[in-house]
Amino acid sequence: MKFLGFLKRKSSDADSGRIGNGSGQNQGNDDVESDCFVKIKAKDQKIKELEGEIDKLKADSKSKSEEITRLREEINQLRDVLGVLNNPRKEQELLESITDGTKLMSIQEDPEDGQRTDVPAKRPPPKAATRQRHVAISGESVKQSEVTSIDFTEYPKNAEQKSIIKTGILKNDFTKNLEHAQIREIVACMKPDHHKAGEWIIREGEPGQTLYALAEGQLEVIKGDKVITNMGPGRVFGELAILYNCTRTASIRALTDVSLWALDRNIFQAIMMKTGQAKQKQHLNFLKSVQLLQDVPEAKLVKIADALEEEVFMKNEFIIRQGTHGETFYIMVEGEVLVTAKLDNDSEPTEIRTLTAGAYFGEKALLGDDKRTANIIAKTDRVVCLVVDRASFKQLIGPLEDFKVKDQEYREREKKAAENLRESVSSASKSAPSSKLNSGSMRSQ
Repeated sequence: MKFLGFLKRKSSDADSGRIGNGSGQNQGNDDVESDCFVKIKAKDQKIKELEGEIDKLKADSKSKSEEITRLREEINQLRDVLGVLNNPRKEQELLESITDGTKLMSIQEDPEDGQRTDVPAKRPPPKAATRQRHVAISGESVKQSEVTSIDFTEYPKNAEQKSIIKTGILKNDFTKNLEHAQIREIVACMKPDHHKAGEWIIREGEPGQTLYALAEGQLEVIKGDKVITNMGPGRVFGELAILYNCTRTASIRALTDVSLWALDRNIFQAIMMKTGQAKQKQHLNFLKSVQLLQDVPEAKLVKIADALEEEVFMKNEFIIRQGTHGETFYIMVEGEVLVTAKLDNDSEPTEIRTLTAGAYFGEKALLGDDKRTANIIAKTDRVVCLVVDRASFKQLIGPLEDFKVKDQEYREREKKAAENLRESVSSASKSAPSSKLNSGSMRSQ
């Protein structure tokens, strides 16, 4: 019996040893699996990071490819311009359009018959500016009789079609600086045009008479025998021919059926003339409203109107800072500005008033290098001003002594008017109690 009990104890100990060894093996397997899981997770994370880098490289590659395409197109445009510059007459037109902006027409008297004729305005040499100013481009000059005889037919378009044309104009290096009124007229007057796949829209070397905007389909641009690039919807082309009356500098063929909007060169020129005349008239009316220029002959005001340039300011931008030296005169065309100034010993500027379109400021800068007496700050998202500097003003008008005398007289009148106003206010405040008594007695009766 003792022997059997001994064997049972041995067997039980052996079983316990086996169970213990199995538990140790399972723990070891769990550690290995945990390590593998951590390594796999780390590799997955690394793969994700590498995939992210690949996506970024692909995006960078696409962006660089688009930039290369854009630069190639720009190079081709510059080559086209160089081709224009080989013609001295076209070179002069191009330089005038870049430096002077829109060619407005001055109204001058013909000394022989006293009749007014339209001649190109003579502008003073451009003066270096401290900020970017709006520059416009115009086509060749046309006669007034031609403008009145042209039929400005407007073709119906929905909002999407108008947006496509406008976007194309603003993306084109040669038309993006056209003014809003000019773009609006161009969009309205463009007529529909359609071509089948394989048809030529433009052939290199042929005279160009039409500006195009691609609405639907795909085009290819060919220079010589080489395809330079493809074009999709929202692109404007053919602008050099209508701007400078040169031959086509490349060929364009339809890859698919395409829908285009087209504008004839004579209509484009007439739009430039019509909007230019309307703009000059607007500028002239603004100048006539300026007190300092009341006695200036209209012929000289026309010259000043031609010298005015558009300058755009964004919201909260300082147009004028109090205490700085000024040499520029401003006339507001669009938006609102806030006038503030530090009065006496105030630490902060005081809000004085708000000016809107038609107001002007900085006119004293035309007469001398006086310091600005107030701040002028753009109040709306966009403020457009017409500007002229003292040097241009002096060159156009001549000696400023007469203006200085008139300005002094104007200041004295303003001072006297202000004193009279203060006296009137003071008298009214002193008589206020008796007035109330009298009015009360009147009401009681």
